[in-house]
Amino acid sequence: MAEDSVTAVDYLESQLRLEREARELMPFEPDECTFEKGELRQPVFACLTCSKENNDTPIGVCYSCSIQCHSTHELVELFTKRNFTCDCGTTKMAKTSNGACQLRRKGNDVVGVSSFRSSSRRFSSTSASSVHLDLPAEDIPSSSNIYNQNYMGTFCSCKKPYNPLEETGNMIQCYFGFVCGEDWYHEECILGYDRGTFKTKKQMTGGNILHKLAEPGEEASVDQSFNTTANEMKVPHFPDLEDFEVFICWKCVEQFKLVFELIEDDKEIVFSRLPHFNGISSESEWEQLYSEFISSKTEETTSKRIKLETKESGTTPYSLFLTPNFREKLISLTKILDKDSSLLKFLLNHEYLYLDDPVFEPPEEALSNDGASSATGSLLDLGSAALSSLPREKAIEGLQAYDKIRSKLREFFKPFAEKGEVVAEDKVREFFAALKDQK
Repeated sequence: MAEDSVTAVDYLESQLRLEREARELMPFEPDECTFEKGELRQPVFACLTCSKENNDTPIGVCYSCSIQCHSTHELVELFTKRNFTCDCGTTKMAKTSNGACQLRRKGNDVVGVSSFRSSSRRFSSTSASSVHLDLPAEDIPSSSNIYNQNYMGTFCSCKKPYNPLEETGNMIQCYFGFVCGEDWYHEECILGYDRGTFKTKKQMTGGNILHKLAEPGEEASVDQSFNTTANEMKVPHFPDLEDFEVFICWKCVEQFKLVFELIEDDKEIVFSRLPHFNGISSESEWEQLYSEFISSKTEETTSKRIKLETKESGTTPYSLFLTPNFREKLISLTKILDKDSSLLKFLLNHEYLYLDDPVFEPPEEALSNDGASSATGSLLDLGSAALSSLPREKAIEGLQAYDKIRSKLREFFKPFAEKGEVVAEDKVREFFAALKDQK
């Protein structure tokens, strides 16, 4: 049996398995744009296609719009962003042809337009037909949205695009994000190593590794990082993901340095404080500079700093890794700090750091026991649902034709399935050629 061959039974089972996996990866009902809900912490997708069509304007869309309105576009998954309002259908997309939000314009369809829908909202489509008005994007965009380089498809201090099929190692999101916009960083880059200093042992499986990405909205070892490869080489001196809950990048720490200095030595809050160097090419070089960094934090000396990324003050920026229980300690501080304390004012202005900060998610789509959508069923079910939308005579003719082909397919596959034999490609071609000759 050829290595790239499958039996009829294996093929049918693989199709059902692929359908189940697709619904597990995208389990939510994409039937409502979040634009009218206003600012939310939600999964966001950058649409590079619409961005290019609108003079490189950064554009982010919600989960539902990524499926219903931008499915044929080049999208980059950004995972969660705070206080974000969907850009789909807004004037940020003014130069996009037929740019109105497909979901929000449903009620504006002109009479006679066929809105082809199966019983599933997942596979619904309100794309323009020949009698659809070409509706422009005219809604007013949110003035509070904050965009960083992620919306143009690049990440980290190395400013590299993220390719989930080629990326190796961990990337971690800055939880605070006040300065960096909740950017994602490579472990190497956080410590200041040149990207690729530590080669990872990537497994060449030839498959799609998107399924290894973490679900948005969970905690540090899941939500704030994702691991795209197995058997990877650990970045020296980087803490284990299980040892900390959230990461705050050096850019955000530097902006509020005087405040963070008040808590950085509290072991109940900060698990680790690690400097960010620049252009480090070896572990020994990093260790030498780290020794100088520690010395400068404990003694008022002016030690030599080679390749340090510094501010005018000459100090080395550093990132903070907070403990799994940091929230409880910060909450307790808000109850005992003096009302004029700079730390208290900071905490009250950024409550999402320690209070519940849920991620908005659309309602989940119910699945049957076999993993198929209770609303959609299999692809064959979708075909039957589509037939039901046709005029009665056409539907009957279609069902008769479908039943005829199904019966013949069943007869054709049966002997192969019973014997566990491979169905050769030439046999399949002969089968359909014979059907065509019978018409």
